[in-house]
Amino acid sequence: MTGHKQPLAHGQRTRQRPDPVPDSTRPNSSHNPHMTTEDRAQIAQRAAALLGAHLKPRWQPQPHQKPPPGEWTGWLLMAGRGAGKSKACAEYVRQHVAGKACLPGPVPHWIAIIAPTLGDGVTSMYEGPGGIRNADPGARLVQAPGGMVIRWPNGSQAKLFGSHSPEDVERLRAGGNSCLAVLEEFAAWRYMEQAYDQLRFGLRSGPRPHWIAATTPKPRPLLKRMLAGEIAGVVHTHATMYDNPHLEQSVKDALEDTYAGTDIGAQELQGRLIDEVADALWTRATLEETRVRPDEVPELKRISVGVDPSGGAGEQGIVVVGKSGLVLPGDGGRPQHHGYVLDDRSCRLSPDQWGRRAVQAAIDWEADELTCEVNYGGAMCVATLRTAAEALGVDIPIRTVTATRGKVVRAQPVAALSSQGRWHMAGVFEELEDQLATWYPELGWSPDRLDAMVWPAWQLKLVGTASRGQGSLGGELARKQIVGGRVR
Repeated sequence: MTGHKQPLAHGQRTRQRPDPVPDSTRPNSSHNPHMTTEDRAQIAQRAAALLGAHLKPRWQPQPHQKPPPGEWTGWLLMAGRGAGKSKACAEYVRQHVAGKACLPGPVPHWIAIIAPTLGDGVTSMYEGPGGIRNADPGARLVQAPGGMVIRWPNGSQAKLFGSHSPEDVERLRAGGNSCLAVLEEFAAWRYMEQAYDQLRFGLRSGPRPHWIAATTPKPRPLLKRMLAGEIAGVVHTHATMYDNPHLEQSVKDALEDTYAGTDIGAQELQGRLIDEVADALWTRATLEETRVRPDEVPELKRISVGVDPSGGAGEQGIVVVGKSGLVLPGDGGRPQHHGYVLDDRSCRLSPDQWGRRAVQAAIDWEADELTCEVNYGGAMCVATLRTAAEALGVDIPIRTVTATRGKVVRAQPVAALSSQGRWHMAGVFEELEDQLATWYPELGWSPDRLDAMVWPAWQLKLVGTASRGQGSLGGELARKQIVGGRVR
């Protein structure tokens, strides 16, 4: 009925009409006559930016910082300086720790972090701006009974290791099992091969143990094998310094001032693995120009087997070198002796095994002597070779040389022989030639094959003079020589 209220149904509430908004509070242009349409647009833009920042993820990786798809065993991130390699590893660790537990119990994740030195691991992977502390403030570095450990509130732990000495390798061997390993500046590891082996042996916790590696490239044999696809399960990504939009321009300028236009610049800025370094003592062109076929080697006056047992790059250098008689140069100049690299039997073996390998090389080539350095481990080298010779039933002089100057100074005269056309590769020795064309002192590791090649050149008096020992013979069979692998 018009004019009368309808009765309310059971439970129905009356709807109250809102009070009218006073005119003084209604938004209109007259309330703030100084605000223009442009002002309002700027306010809206700022509000949108603030909202976007609030909703934006805390870290947005660049394409090269994203883990590759698939069930890989190892991810190798090879990039130039400042590309954000360590940051990518730190964020990967943060996500791994926050993810599904790899292990039952109070420690859901056991992680190994290996760097060139223990201090490098602390500085780069934890304390630095791209380190774990910055990525995850809940992570704490502590000095535990077993060493430096990073701990997370959920119980996860990461132990830090170096790779600079045999003791570091042994510590890694005893470091326990892990579900993830982080390889910081992998190509700068001094004991690269041994440390890599030990971390692989310890990767056996959880449903999918794997490793991630970040490095500026250096011409190391293991890195080359990974990039060539010779190690199963390894994927790699690449980036340059310029792929990091957050790198400060002053840093870019400093790096470019130092490296731009140089071979090392291709490595340090572009993240490229270079096959030849301008600072190296040999060039690929020189090695090719002086190369001879094995059947072109003239009659040799003496043969020496150089042995470098130091294992600075994870190997024992064993190189066979011969000295020719006087050769008349094509220009009619003074006849001179030439040196020939006959064989490279460098290896990664136990002392007994590499000792036998060196002696066997002497047997096979009917060498006049074995030559080794006595500065570092020389007594061990002589004892190892003597024991191996006796075990093989032969005897051969073991000459010792004492290094009084650095590696570069020792190698330069031999490189000069190559430039003069008097030092030859009798065949192709790929790994030895890689060291000759890419090693320079700043790399921080010992070129075992190069050293083993250089010592015979000095012992055979093809170059200069060196402090030489009186020599040591193999035991009871002393004063006898090898002929065709038999003692006479």
